[in-house]
Amino acid sequence: MAQENDGKSVVQSCERIIIALDFDSREQALALVELLGERIGIYKVGYQLFMREGMSFVKELVGLGKKVFLDLKMGDIDRTIAAALRAVPEGVEFVTINGGKATVAAAKQGRGKRNRPLVLSLTFLSSLDQNDLRALMMNEDLELDEYIRVFTRRSIEAGCDGVVASGDSIRKIRQKFGTRVVIVAPGIRPEGKSRNDHKRALTPTMAIEYGADYLVVGRPVTKAENSLEIADDIIREANAALALRG
Repeated sequence: MAQENDGKSVVQSCERIIIALDFDSREQALALVELLGERIGIYKVGYQLFMREGMSFVKELVGLGKKVFLDLKMGDIDRTIAAALRAVPEGVEFVTINGGKATVAAAKQGRGKRNRPLVLSLTFLSSLDQNDLRALMMNEDLELDEYIRVFTRRSIEAGCDGVVASGDSIRKIRQKFGTRVVIVAPGIRPEGKSRNDHKRALTPTMAIEYGADYLVVGRPVTKAENSLEIADDIIREANAALALRG
């Protein structure tokens, strides 16, 4: 845990918190980045912001000393994926891909010897649950836990560095696969806050206790009237849980 002393107060930070910049403009996103200052070192850029501002904004974040989780769930022919990863600038810490072994291999080939960005596979959207899985797969007997277990195993075998996972599946993935897999948990919600469309949301404490390495927080901070206060509360809770986990 890093700290900064501005002469008036001690500002906590947490290197495991990722703030999702789900905004419509560069100006809105940078206003929050400036507000949060040294508290947050990693920001997620997804479709909403990337489609409006592109890679130039990602490079701008990196230029400000921030790391980036580029959440584009990339899936295409191998040549295209490799070329895309070669174009990813230094400072992008994570990318999400959507594909099998050949897609993962192409992504890792494209990033070269940098070992960054880490290649993550999405297990199952946090906005979906058991009923959604069965409807999507048209299989009334399919269990979410088993689906995620098999998906994670295949992702690791394909060469993924980690997975994006939600809810109780985090605990089960950590128990089954140990420390060889990086787990990023989206849809983190402080106690008492709305889950919005995340059916398998967790509090920061629960996610860390289950074994998540990184926590993605969006609307509880970005839509709050008091974004700084909410961010500080989440950071304190996450740091306390990390200290207990050891």
